[in-house]
Amino acid sequence: MADMAKKEPIDIERMIMQARYELSLMAGQPVVAENPKVMDYEKRISDLLKATEVLLESNRDLGERLAAESARLKELESRLADQKKLEEENKSLRGELEQLRRALFGKHSEKGSNPSSSGRNKTKGEAEIEYIKNGSRKPESKPAESADDEDDDDGVDEDTTPGSPASQGQPTVQRQKEQRDTSKRPGKYNTMHADLVVEHRCDLEALKKMGLEYIRDARPTKQIDRISMIREDIYYGVWVRDKDGNEFTIFIPQEKDSGKCILFDEGKYARPRIVKHTSATPSMLSDLIVNRFQYTISTGREMFRLRNEKMYMCPQSILNWLSAGARELTGPLNEIRGILLKEGSAIYCDETWVDVRVRCNDGRMHYRKRHMWVIVNLKEKLCYYLYGRRKRKVIMDFLGDFKGTVMTDAYVAYDYLDKLEGCTHVCCWAHARRIYVSARDDFKDLNAGEFITLISLLYKIELDIRLGNYTENEVLKIRQTQAIPILMELYHRATGLLEKYDKKQVHLSSKLVQALNYMLNHWKELVGYANLGNVQIDNNSCERAVRPFTNLRKSIGGFSSAAGARIAATYLTFIETCKLKMKPPLDFFRKFFELTLTGKPANEALTEALLC
Repeated sequence: MADMAKKEPIDIERMIMQARYELSLMAGQPVVAENPKVMDYEKRISDLLKATEVLLESNRDLGERLAAESARLKELESRLADQKKLEEENKSLRGELEQLRRALFGKHSEKGSNPSSSGRNKTKGEAEIEYIKNGSRKPESKPAESADDEDDDDGVDEDTTPGSPASQGQPTVQRQKEQRDTSKRPGKYNTMHADLVVEHRCDLEALKKMGLEYIRDARPTKQIDRISMIREDIYYGVWVRDKDGNEFTIFIPQEKDSGKCILFDEGKYARPRIVKHTSATPSMLSDLIVNRFQYTISTGREMFRLRNEKMYMCPQSILNWLSAGARELTGPLNEIRGILLKEGSAIYCDETWVDVRVRCNDGRMHYRKRHMWVIVNLKEKLCYYLYGRRKRKVIMDFLGDFKGTVMTDAYVAYDYLDKLEGCTHVCCWAHARRIYVSARDDFKDLNAGEFITLISLLYKIELDIRLGNYTENEVLKIRQTQAIPILMELYHRATGLLEKYDKKQVHLSSKLVQALNYMLNHWKELVGYANLGNVQIDNNSCERAVRPFTNLRKSIGGFSSAAGARIAATYLTFIETCKLKMKPPLDFFRKFFELTLTGKPANEALTEALLC
């Protein structure tokens, strides 16, 4: 209709002349204006043409109105599309806001547990919020044991409904709840005790003098007190000259100084026992190391703690002692690295950031973001901290031509491992799962639930493997027969859902699209674990080793030099290795420094104190 309205107006006079001519042919008469019959036809044709002209004019108006309405409809459709787009962006931003709110302001219990999650067959829970490389955060989970222990009391159930024996006062048959196995419980609990015990006996003779009769011994009352003090010993040596005329200093203790007291073995203090380049004994330096790097006590707080024990020293002296102790551990650190990267091993890598004060191009000192790399070998029970930037060169130089299996996240710095000869690169399923959990919990996308369920089945298989204590070949066979079908189902569902999304047949949240693309882009590395028997399904063991450093970073804020960060990396390497080997870090440092004072080489001292 709009096209008709755009045509030129019809020439009425021309139509009249044409009509006259046609009428004359029909009547067989010449065309004359005076013929009444012709005039009647002309009048009727004129009326018809006028009506046609009015109709055409109305048609033109309708065409113009239709064009205007079409333009308005297109504008409304465009505005509606923009509105839908804004609604999607708003929903996505609300999801991200929910993540950040729980990450920043949620209580520890809210971050670490999810009441709707049993915790079993899962890596971390469905409410975990944790930094991942693409910027998303995820909900953390409730411990696996807590779900099984809920409402686990040893009571009995009794029927008290009307008409029951109990309601009528008759004896009832009690239904006992299922009892837990307590056969392995100890006879008594002695977990709380002290190495130094002083016993005080009751004076029975005094009771007789008081006119009291002894019946039996009472239950002993324990009193536990902490006696904390710092001891300073001064050794007055002398200069001597031997028969050859050589002069040197020597100290020989007097006999009266070799006694013992109830608190200390004075024989230990007969001669000076200090770590090289410090004034600290192995015990004193070990306490400072553990307080600083395991319990994350800053040097300022350590200074005030020492003052409470009547010991006065500045924070810089503490740092100098810690630096001297780290130099003693340089040789053992290299030995740890050699065992860690043993050929055929499976290692787990992760990294985290830290602010370090460095000299910049302008010649001034500024705080810049650097990174601490963490490498774990579960088979050898070793952990290694490596300080450096977040560049690929750092991890390349450390690993060298490593031949084995490396489990990482999807950080691009690890991509070169796929081309490294003799090295198998696999990726962590926990990182993939976190994005699905965030899509379901934060972005309210129910389509993510089916993927979380399938991934949970993979973790159930891993739980059965862990409890079964299988060999590597048996683990590989179980994964090939049970995990591979689930992985294929995951792949087909992901590709099918993305195909529908591309055709606009289904609506998906931006977070779920991110999760699907993440999984498919790294599919080869994600399924790699199923073709191996010596690697776990995720990188959580390495992330647990990263957490002590994040606690230290939160406590001290940053390092004033790169040397300080390397010292922290040295000590944390041995502290986390001690944890993996189930040995107290304090005992290790004490024994190591004691052995080095006896003249034993550092590598031999490491073997005796930690690796044996």
